[in-house]
Amino acid sequence: MLVVATLTPWPEVGIIAAAMIMSFLAPNPFAADERGHLDTLYATLPITRRVVVGRYLALVALYLAVAVVATIAVVVIPLTKGTAIDFAAFVPVNVAGFVIFAVALAVQLPLFFIVGYTRARPLIYIPIVAFVLVAWLVSQAGILDHGAFGSAGGSLPSGWILGLLVVIAVAALVASAVISSARYGRRDL
Repeated sequence: MLVVATLTPWPEVGIIAAAMIMSFLAPNPFAADERGHLDTLYATLPITRRVVVGRYLALVALYLAVAVVATIAVVVIPLTKGTAIDFAAFVPVNVAGFVIFAVALAVQLPLFFIVGYTRARPLIYIPIVAFVLVAWLVSQAGILDHGAFGSAGGSLPSGWILGLLVVIAVAALVASAVISSARYGRRDL
């Protein structure tokens, strides 16, 4: 995230890098569960399988902490380089980062809860491939050529569009958690 923020002409991209890094780290708790045979422990304890909601909340909280650190880094890095900071881009880029992370989580986690880490492991690459494909399409369409971050006269999305994107991302996470809870509850551990 710091490397991306330092090497690109738009340090705000470091926030997007943080979202991508977090989508790669999201499956790690599932790997730890399988390594420690925690599914067997969960099956023997007289508890409900509330681990689903806890895992979603923990990953979202961790993402928000990483996003705060990335945002601070994106402010500090241009100051050390003596370049201008485009504060107008911070909200849209943070919203984009959250949407990327939320969609990755909403797609990945139900599959990890349903079939387990080992069988769903190849899915950790789907968000990166999708992001690279979208970034390539955006670059080919020339969307960023005319100052999409606002500094060179481009326009930024309005507040209601950003708010709608956040609501859609949260709704996707909630729907994903509901599906994960229902399917994990029926999973044979």
